[in-house]
Amino acid sequence: MAYPCVKRNVISLLPLLFLLSITPLSSSLSPSDKVTKVLFYQLCTKPNIDRYFCIPWLTSDPTTFALDLQGLLDLVFQKTQSFGYKILAAMKGSVNTTTDPALKIPFETCVKDYEVAIKAIEEAQGFVTSKAYELASLGAAKAFISISVCEAQFEGRDNVPVYATKYNLFFKRMCNIDRVFSDVLRS
Repeated sequence: MAYPCVKRNVISLLPLLFLLSITPLSSSLSPSDKVTKVLFYQLCTKPNIDRYFCIPWLTSDPTTFALDLQGLLDLVFQKTQSFGYKILAAMKGSVNTTTDPALKIPFETCVKDYEVAIKAIEEAQGFVTSKAYELASLGAAKAFISISVCEAQFEGRDNVPVYATKYNLFFKRMCNIDRVFSDVLRS
């Protein structure tokens, strides 16, 4: 069982996430500021964001540059939630179809972790709507930690499907974008 590994990995992430969640980014931006290409690229190159993921992920949506910052934040949380549901379905399918009995428990754990993460993202969306950006940021951090627990279930295993590793990485990147964009709007 990967429990000691999970505990060690989560504990090592907690101080970093706590520090990031209480340290507001200096910003003179307001929720009603229009998303321009310059502003968008500034946001996607903030620390802790993988710009090579952020830029194509959000520019693939034609509405990105028609939004204000509030709308962009809403969009990133919606896209994160939608992707989370797709991964949750894939993980549930893997519980039933895996031919390796040693992977069944990690997949079951990941199903629970994705349910927690999606719930945290949904709650954070409500905080975005009410402009409680600090709480939205904390929700994104909670989702990130939950998926880190899922990810740790597969550490040290050679037979992990590539999609599981890739999807976890993508979801964590989305959570980081959610968190950092929320922090930008914190007062």
